[in-house]
Amino acid sequence: MDFADATAITPLGDGEYLVNLQPEYSIGGGKPNGGYLLACLGRAAVEAARASGATQQHPISAGVQYLFSPDLGKATIQTEISRSGRSASQVSAKLIQDDKVFVEARFTLANLNADTQPFWGATKPVEIAPIEDCVSFAGNNERPPSNTRVIFDPQYAFSFDDTPIPPERQGEVRAWFEVDDDLAVDPIMLLYACDSLPPATFSIVRTGWVPTLDLTAYIRAIPVPGPLRIRFRVQLIQDGFVDEVYEIWDQSNQLVAQATQIAAIRLPEQ
Repeated sequence: MDFADATAITPLGDGEYLVNLQPEYSIGGGKPNGGYLLACLGRAAVEAARASGATQQHPISAGVQYLFSPDLGKATIQTEISRSGRSASQVSAKLIQDDKVFVEARFTLANLNADTQPFWGATKPVEIAPIEDCVSFAGNNERPPSNTRVIFDPQYAFSFDDTPIPPERQGEVRAWFEVDDDLAVDPIMLLYACDSLPPATFSIVRTGWVPTLDLTAYIRAIPVPGPLRIRFRVQLIQDGFVDEVYEIWDQSNQLVAQATQIAAIRLPEQ
């Protein structure tokens, strides 16, 4: 399913929207991906701001807490305008099913431009294998049911067999994020890209589910058309939690998004 259709919202009035969470953007077909949920909430936040008269079109930062994992299917999003300003506005959003809040997020909105360059500071993009030499999470290049896909640099991918991963490559994943027909990724889709990969911990230790608890994302620029390159790396695993960092560059080598998250992890018994 097309990403725009999968994140489509229907106004219900008083800052509330209906969304239909789609299996194409789920984890193993069972639960919605965290980045996908953030994108749905971000779309509602932008629409709520526009409906209130704000002129800002893009999320430039987002902070989200995943309280529970919702089911696929219909849910409502409740929004509240915290502040409407000339250069930035702030909106909060909650995803609700059966009168229960599953996800809470807050957004800062502004207007991004596609042709700007940093005034100071830049992060050089990582080297990554050509996209034609990369593989999907399943180890092949089959197209997913959605119109987006992530394909991994084989040197910085996961191994579910006994193939050892060199220590210098443990804890880091490098991948391409692409959209059908090389379409440009917009800021809402960037929110999804900021949590589109399996846990980077899989390159260190085999575990079960590694649920994200909190995620903060910054959208820095509108990407030029073409696939994005992602580096996703582990910073620290300790006391049953892990923090990880995303960095995303477009085809012009501009850093277009960053994200940090903390997740729970259950390590195997030693």
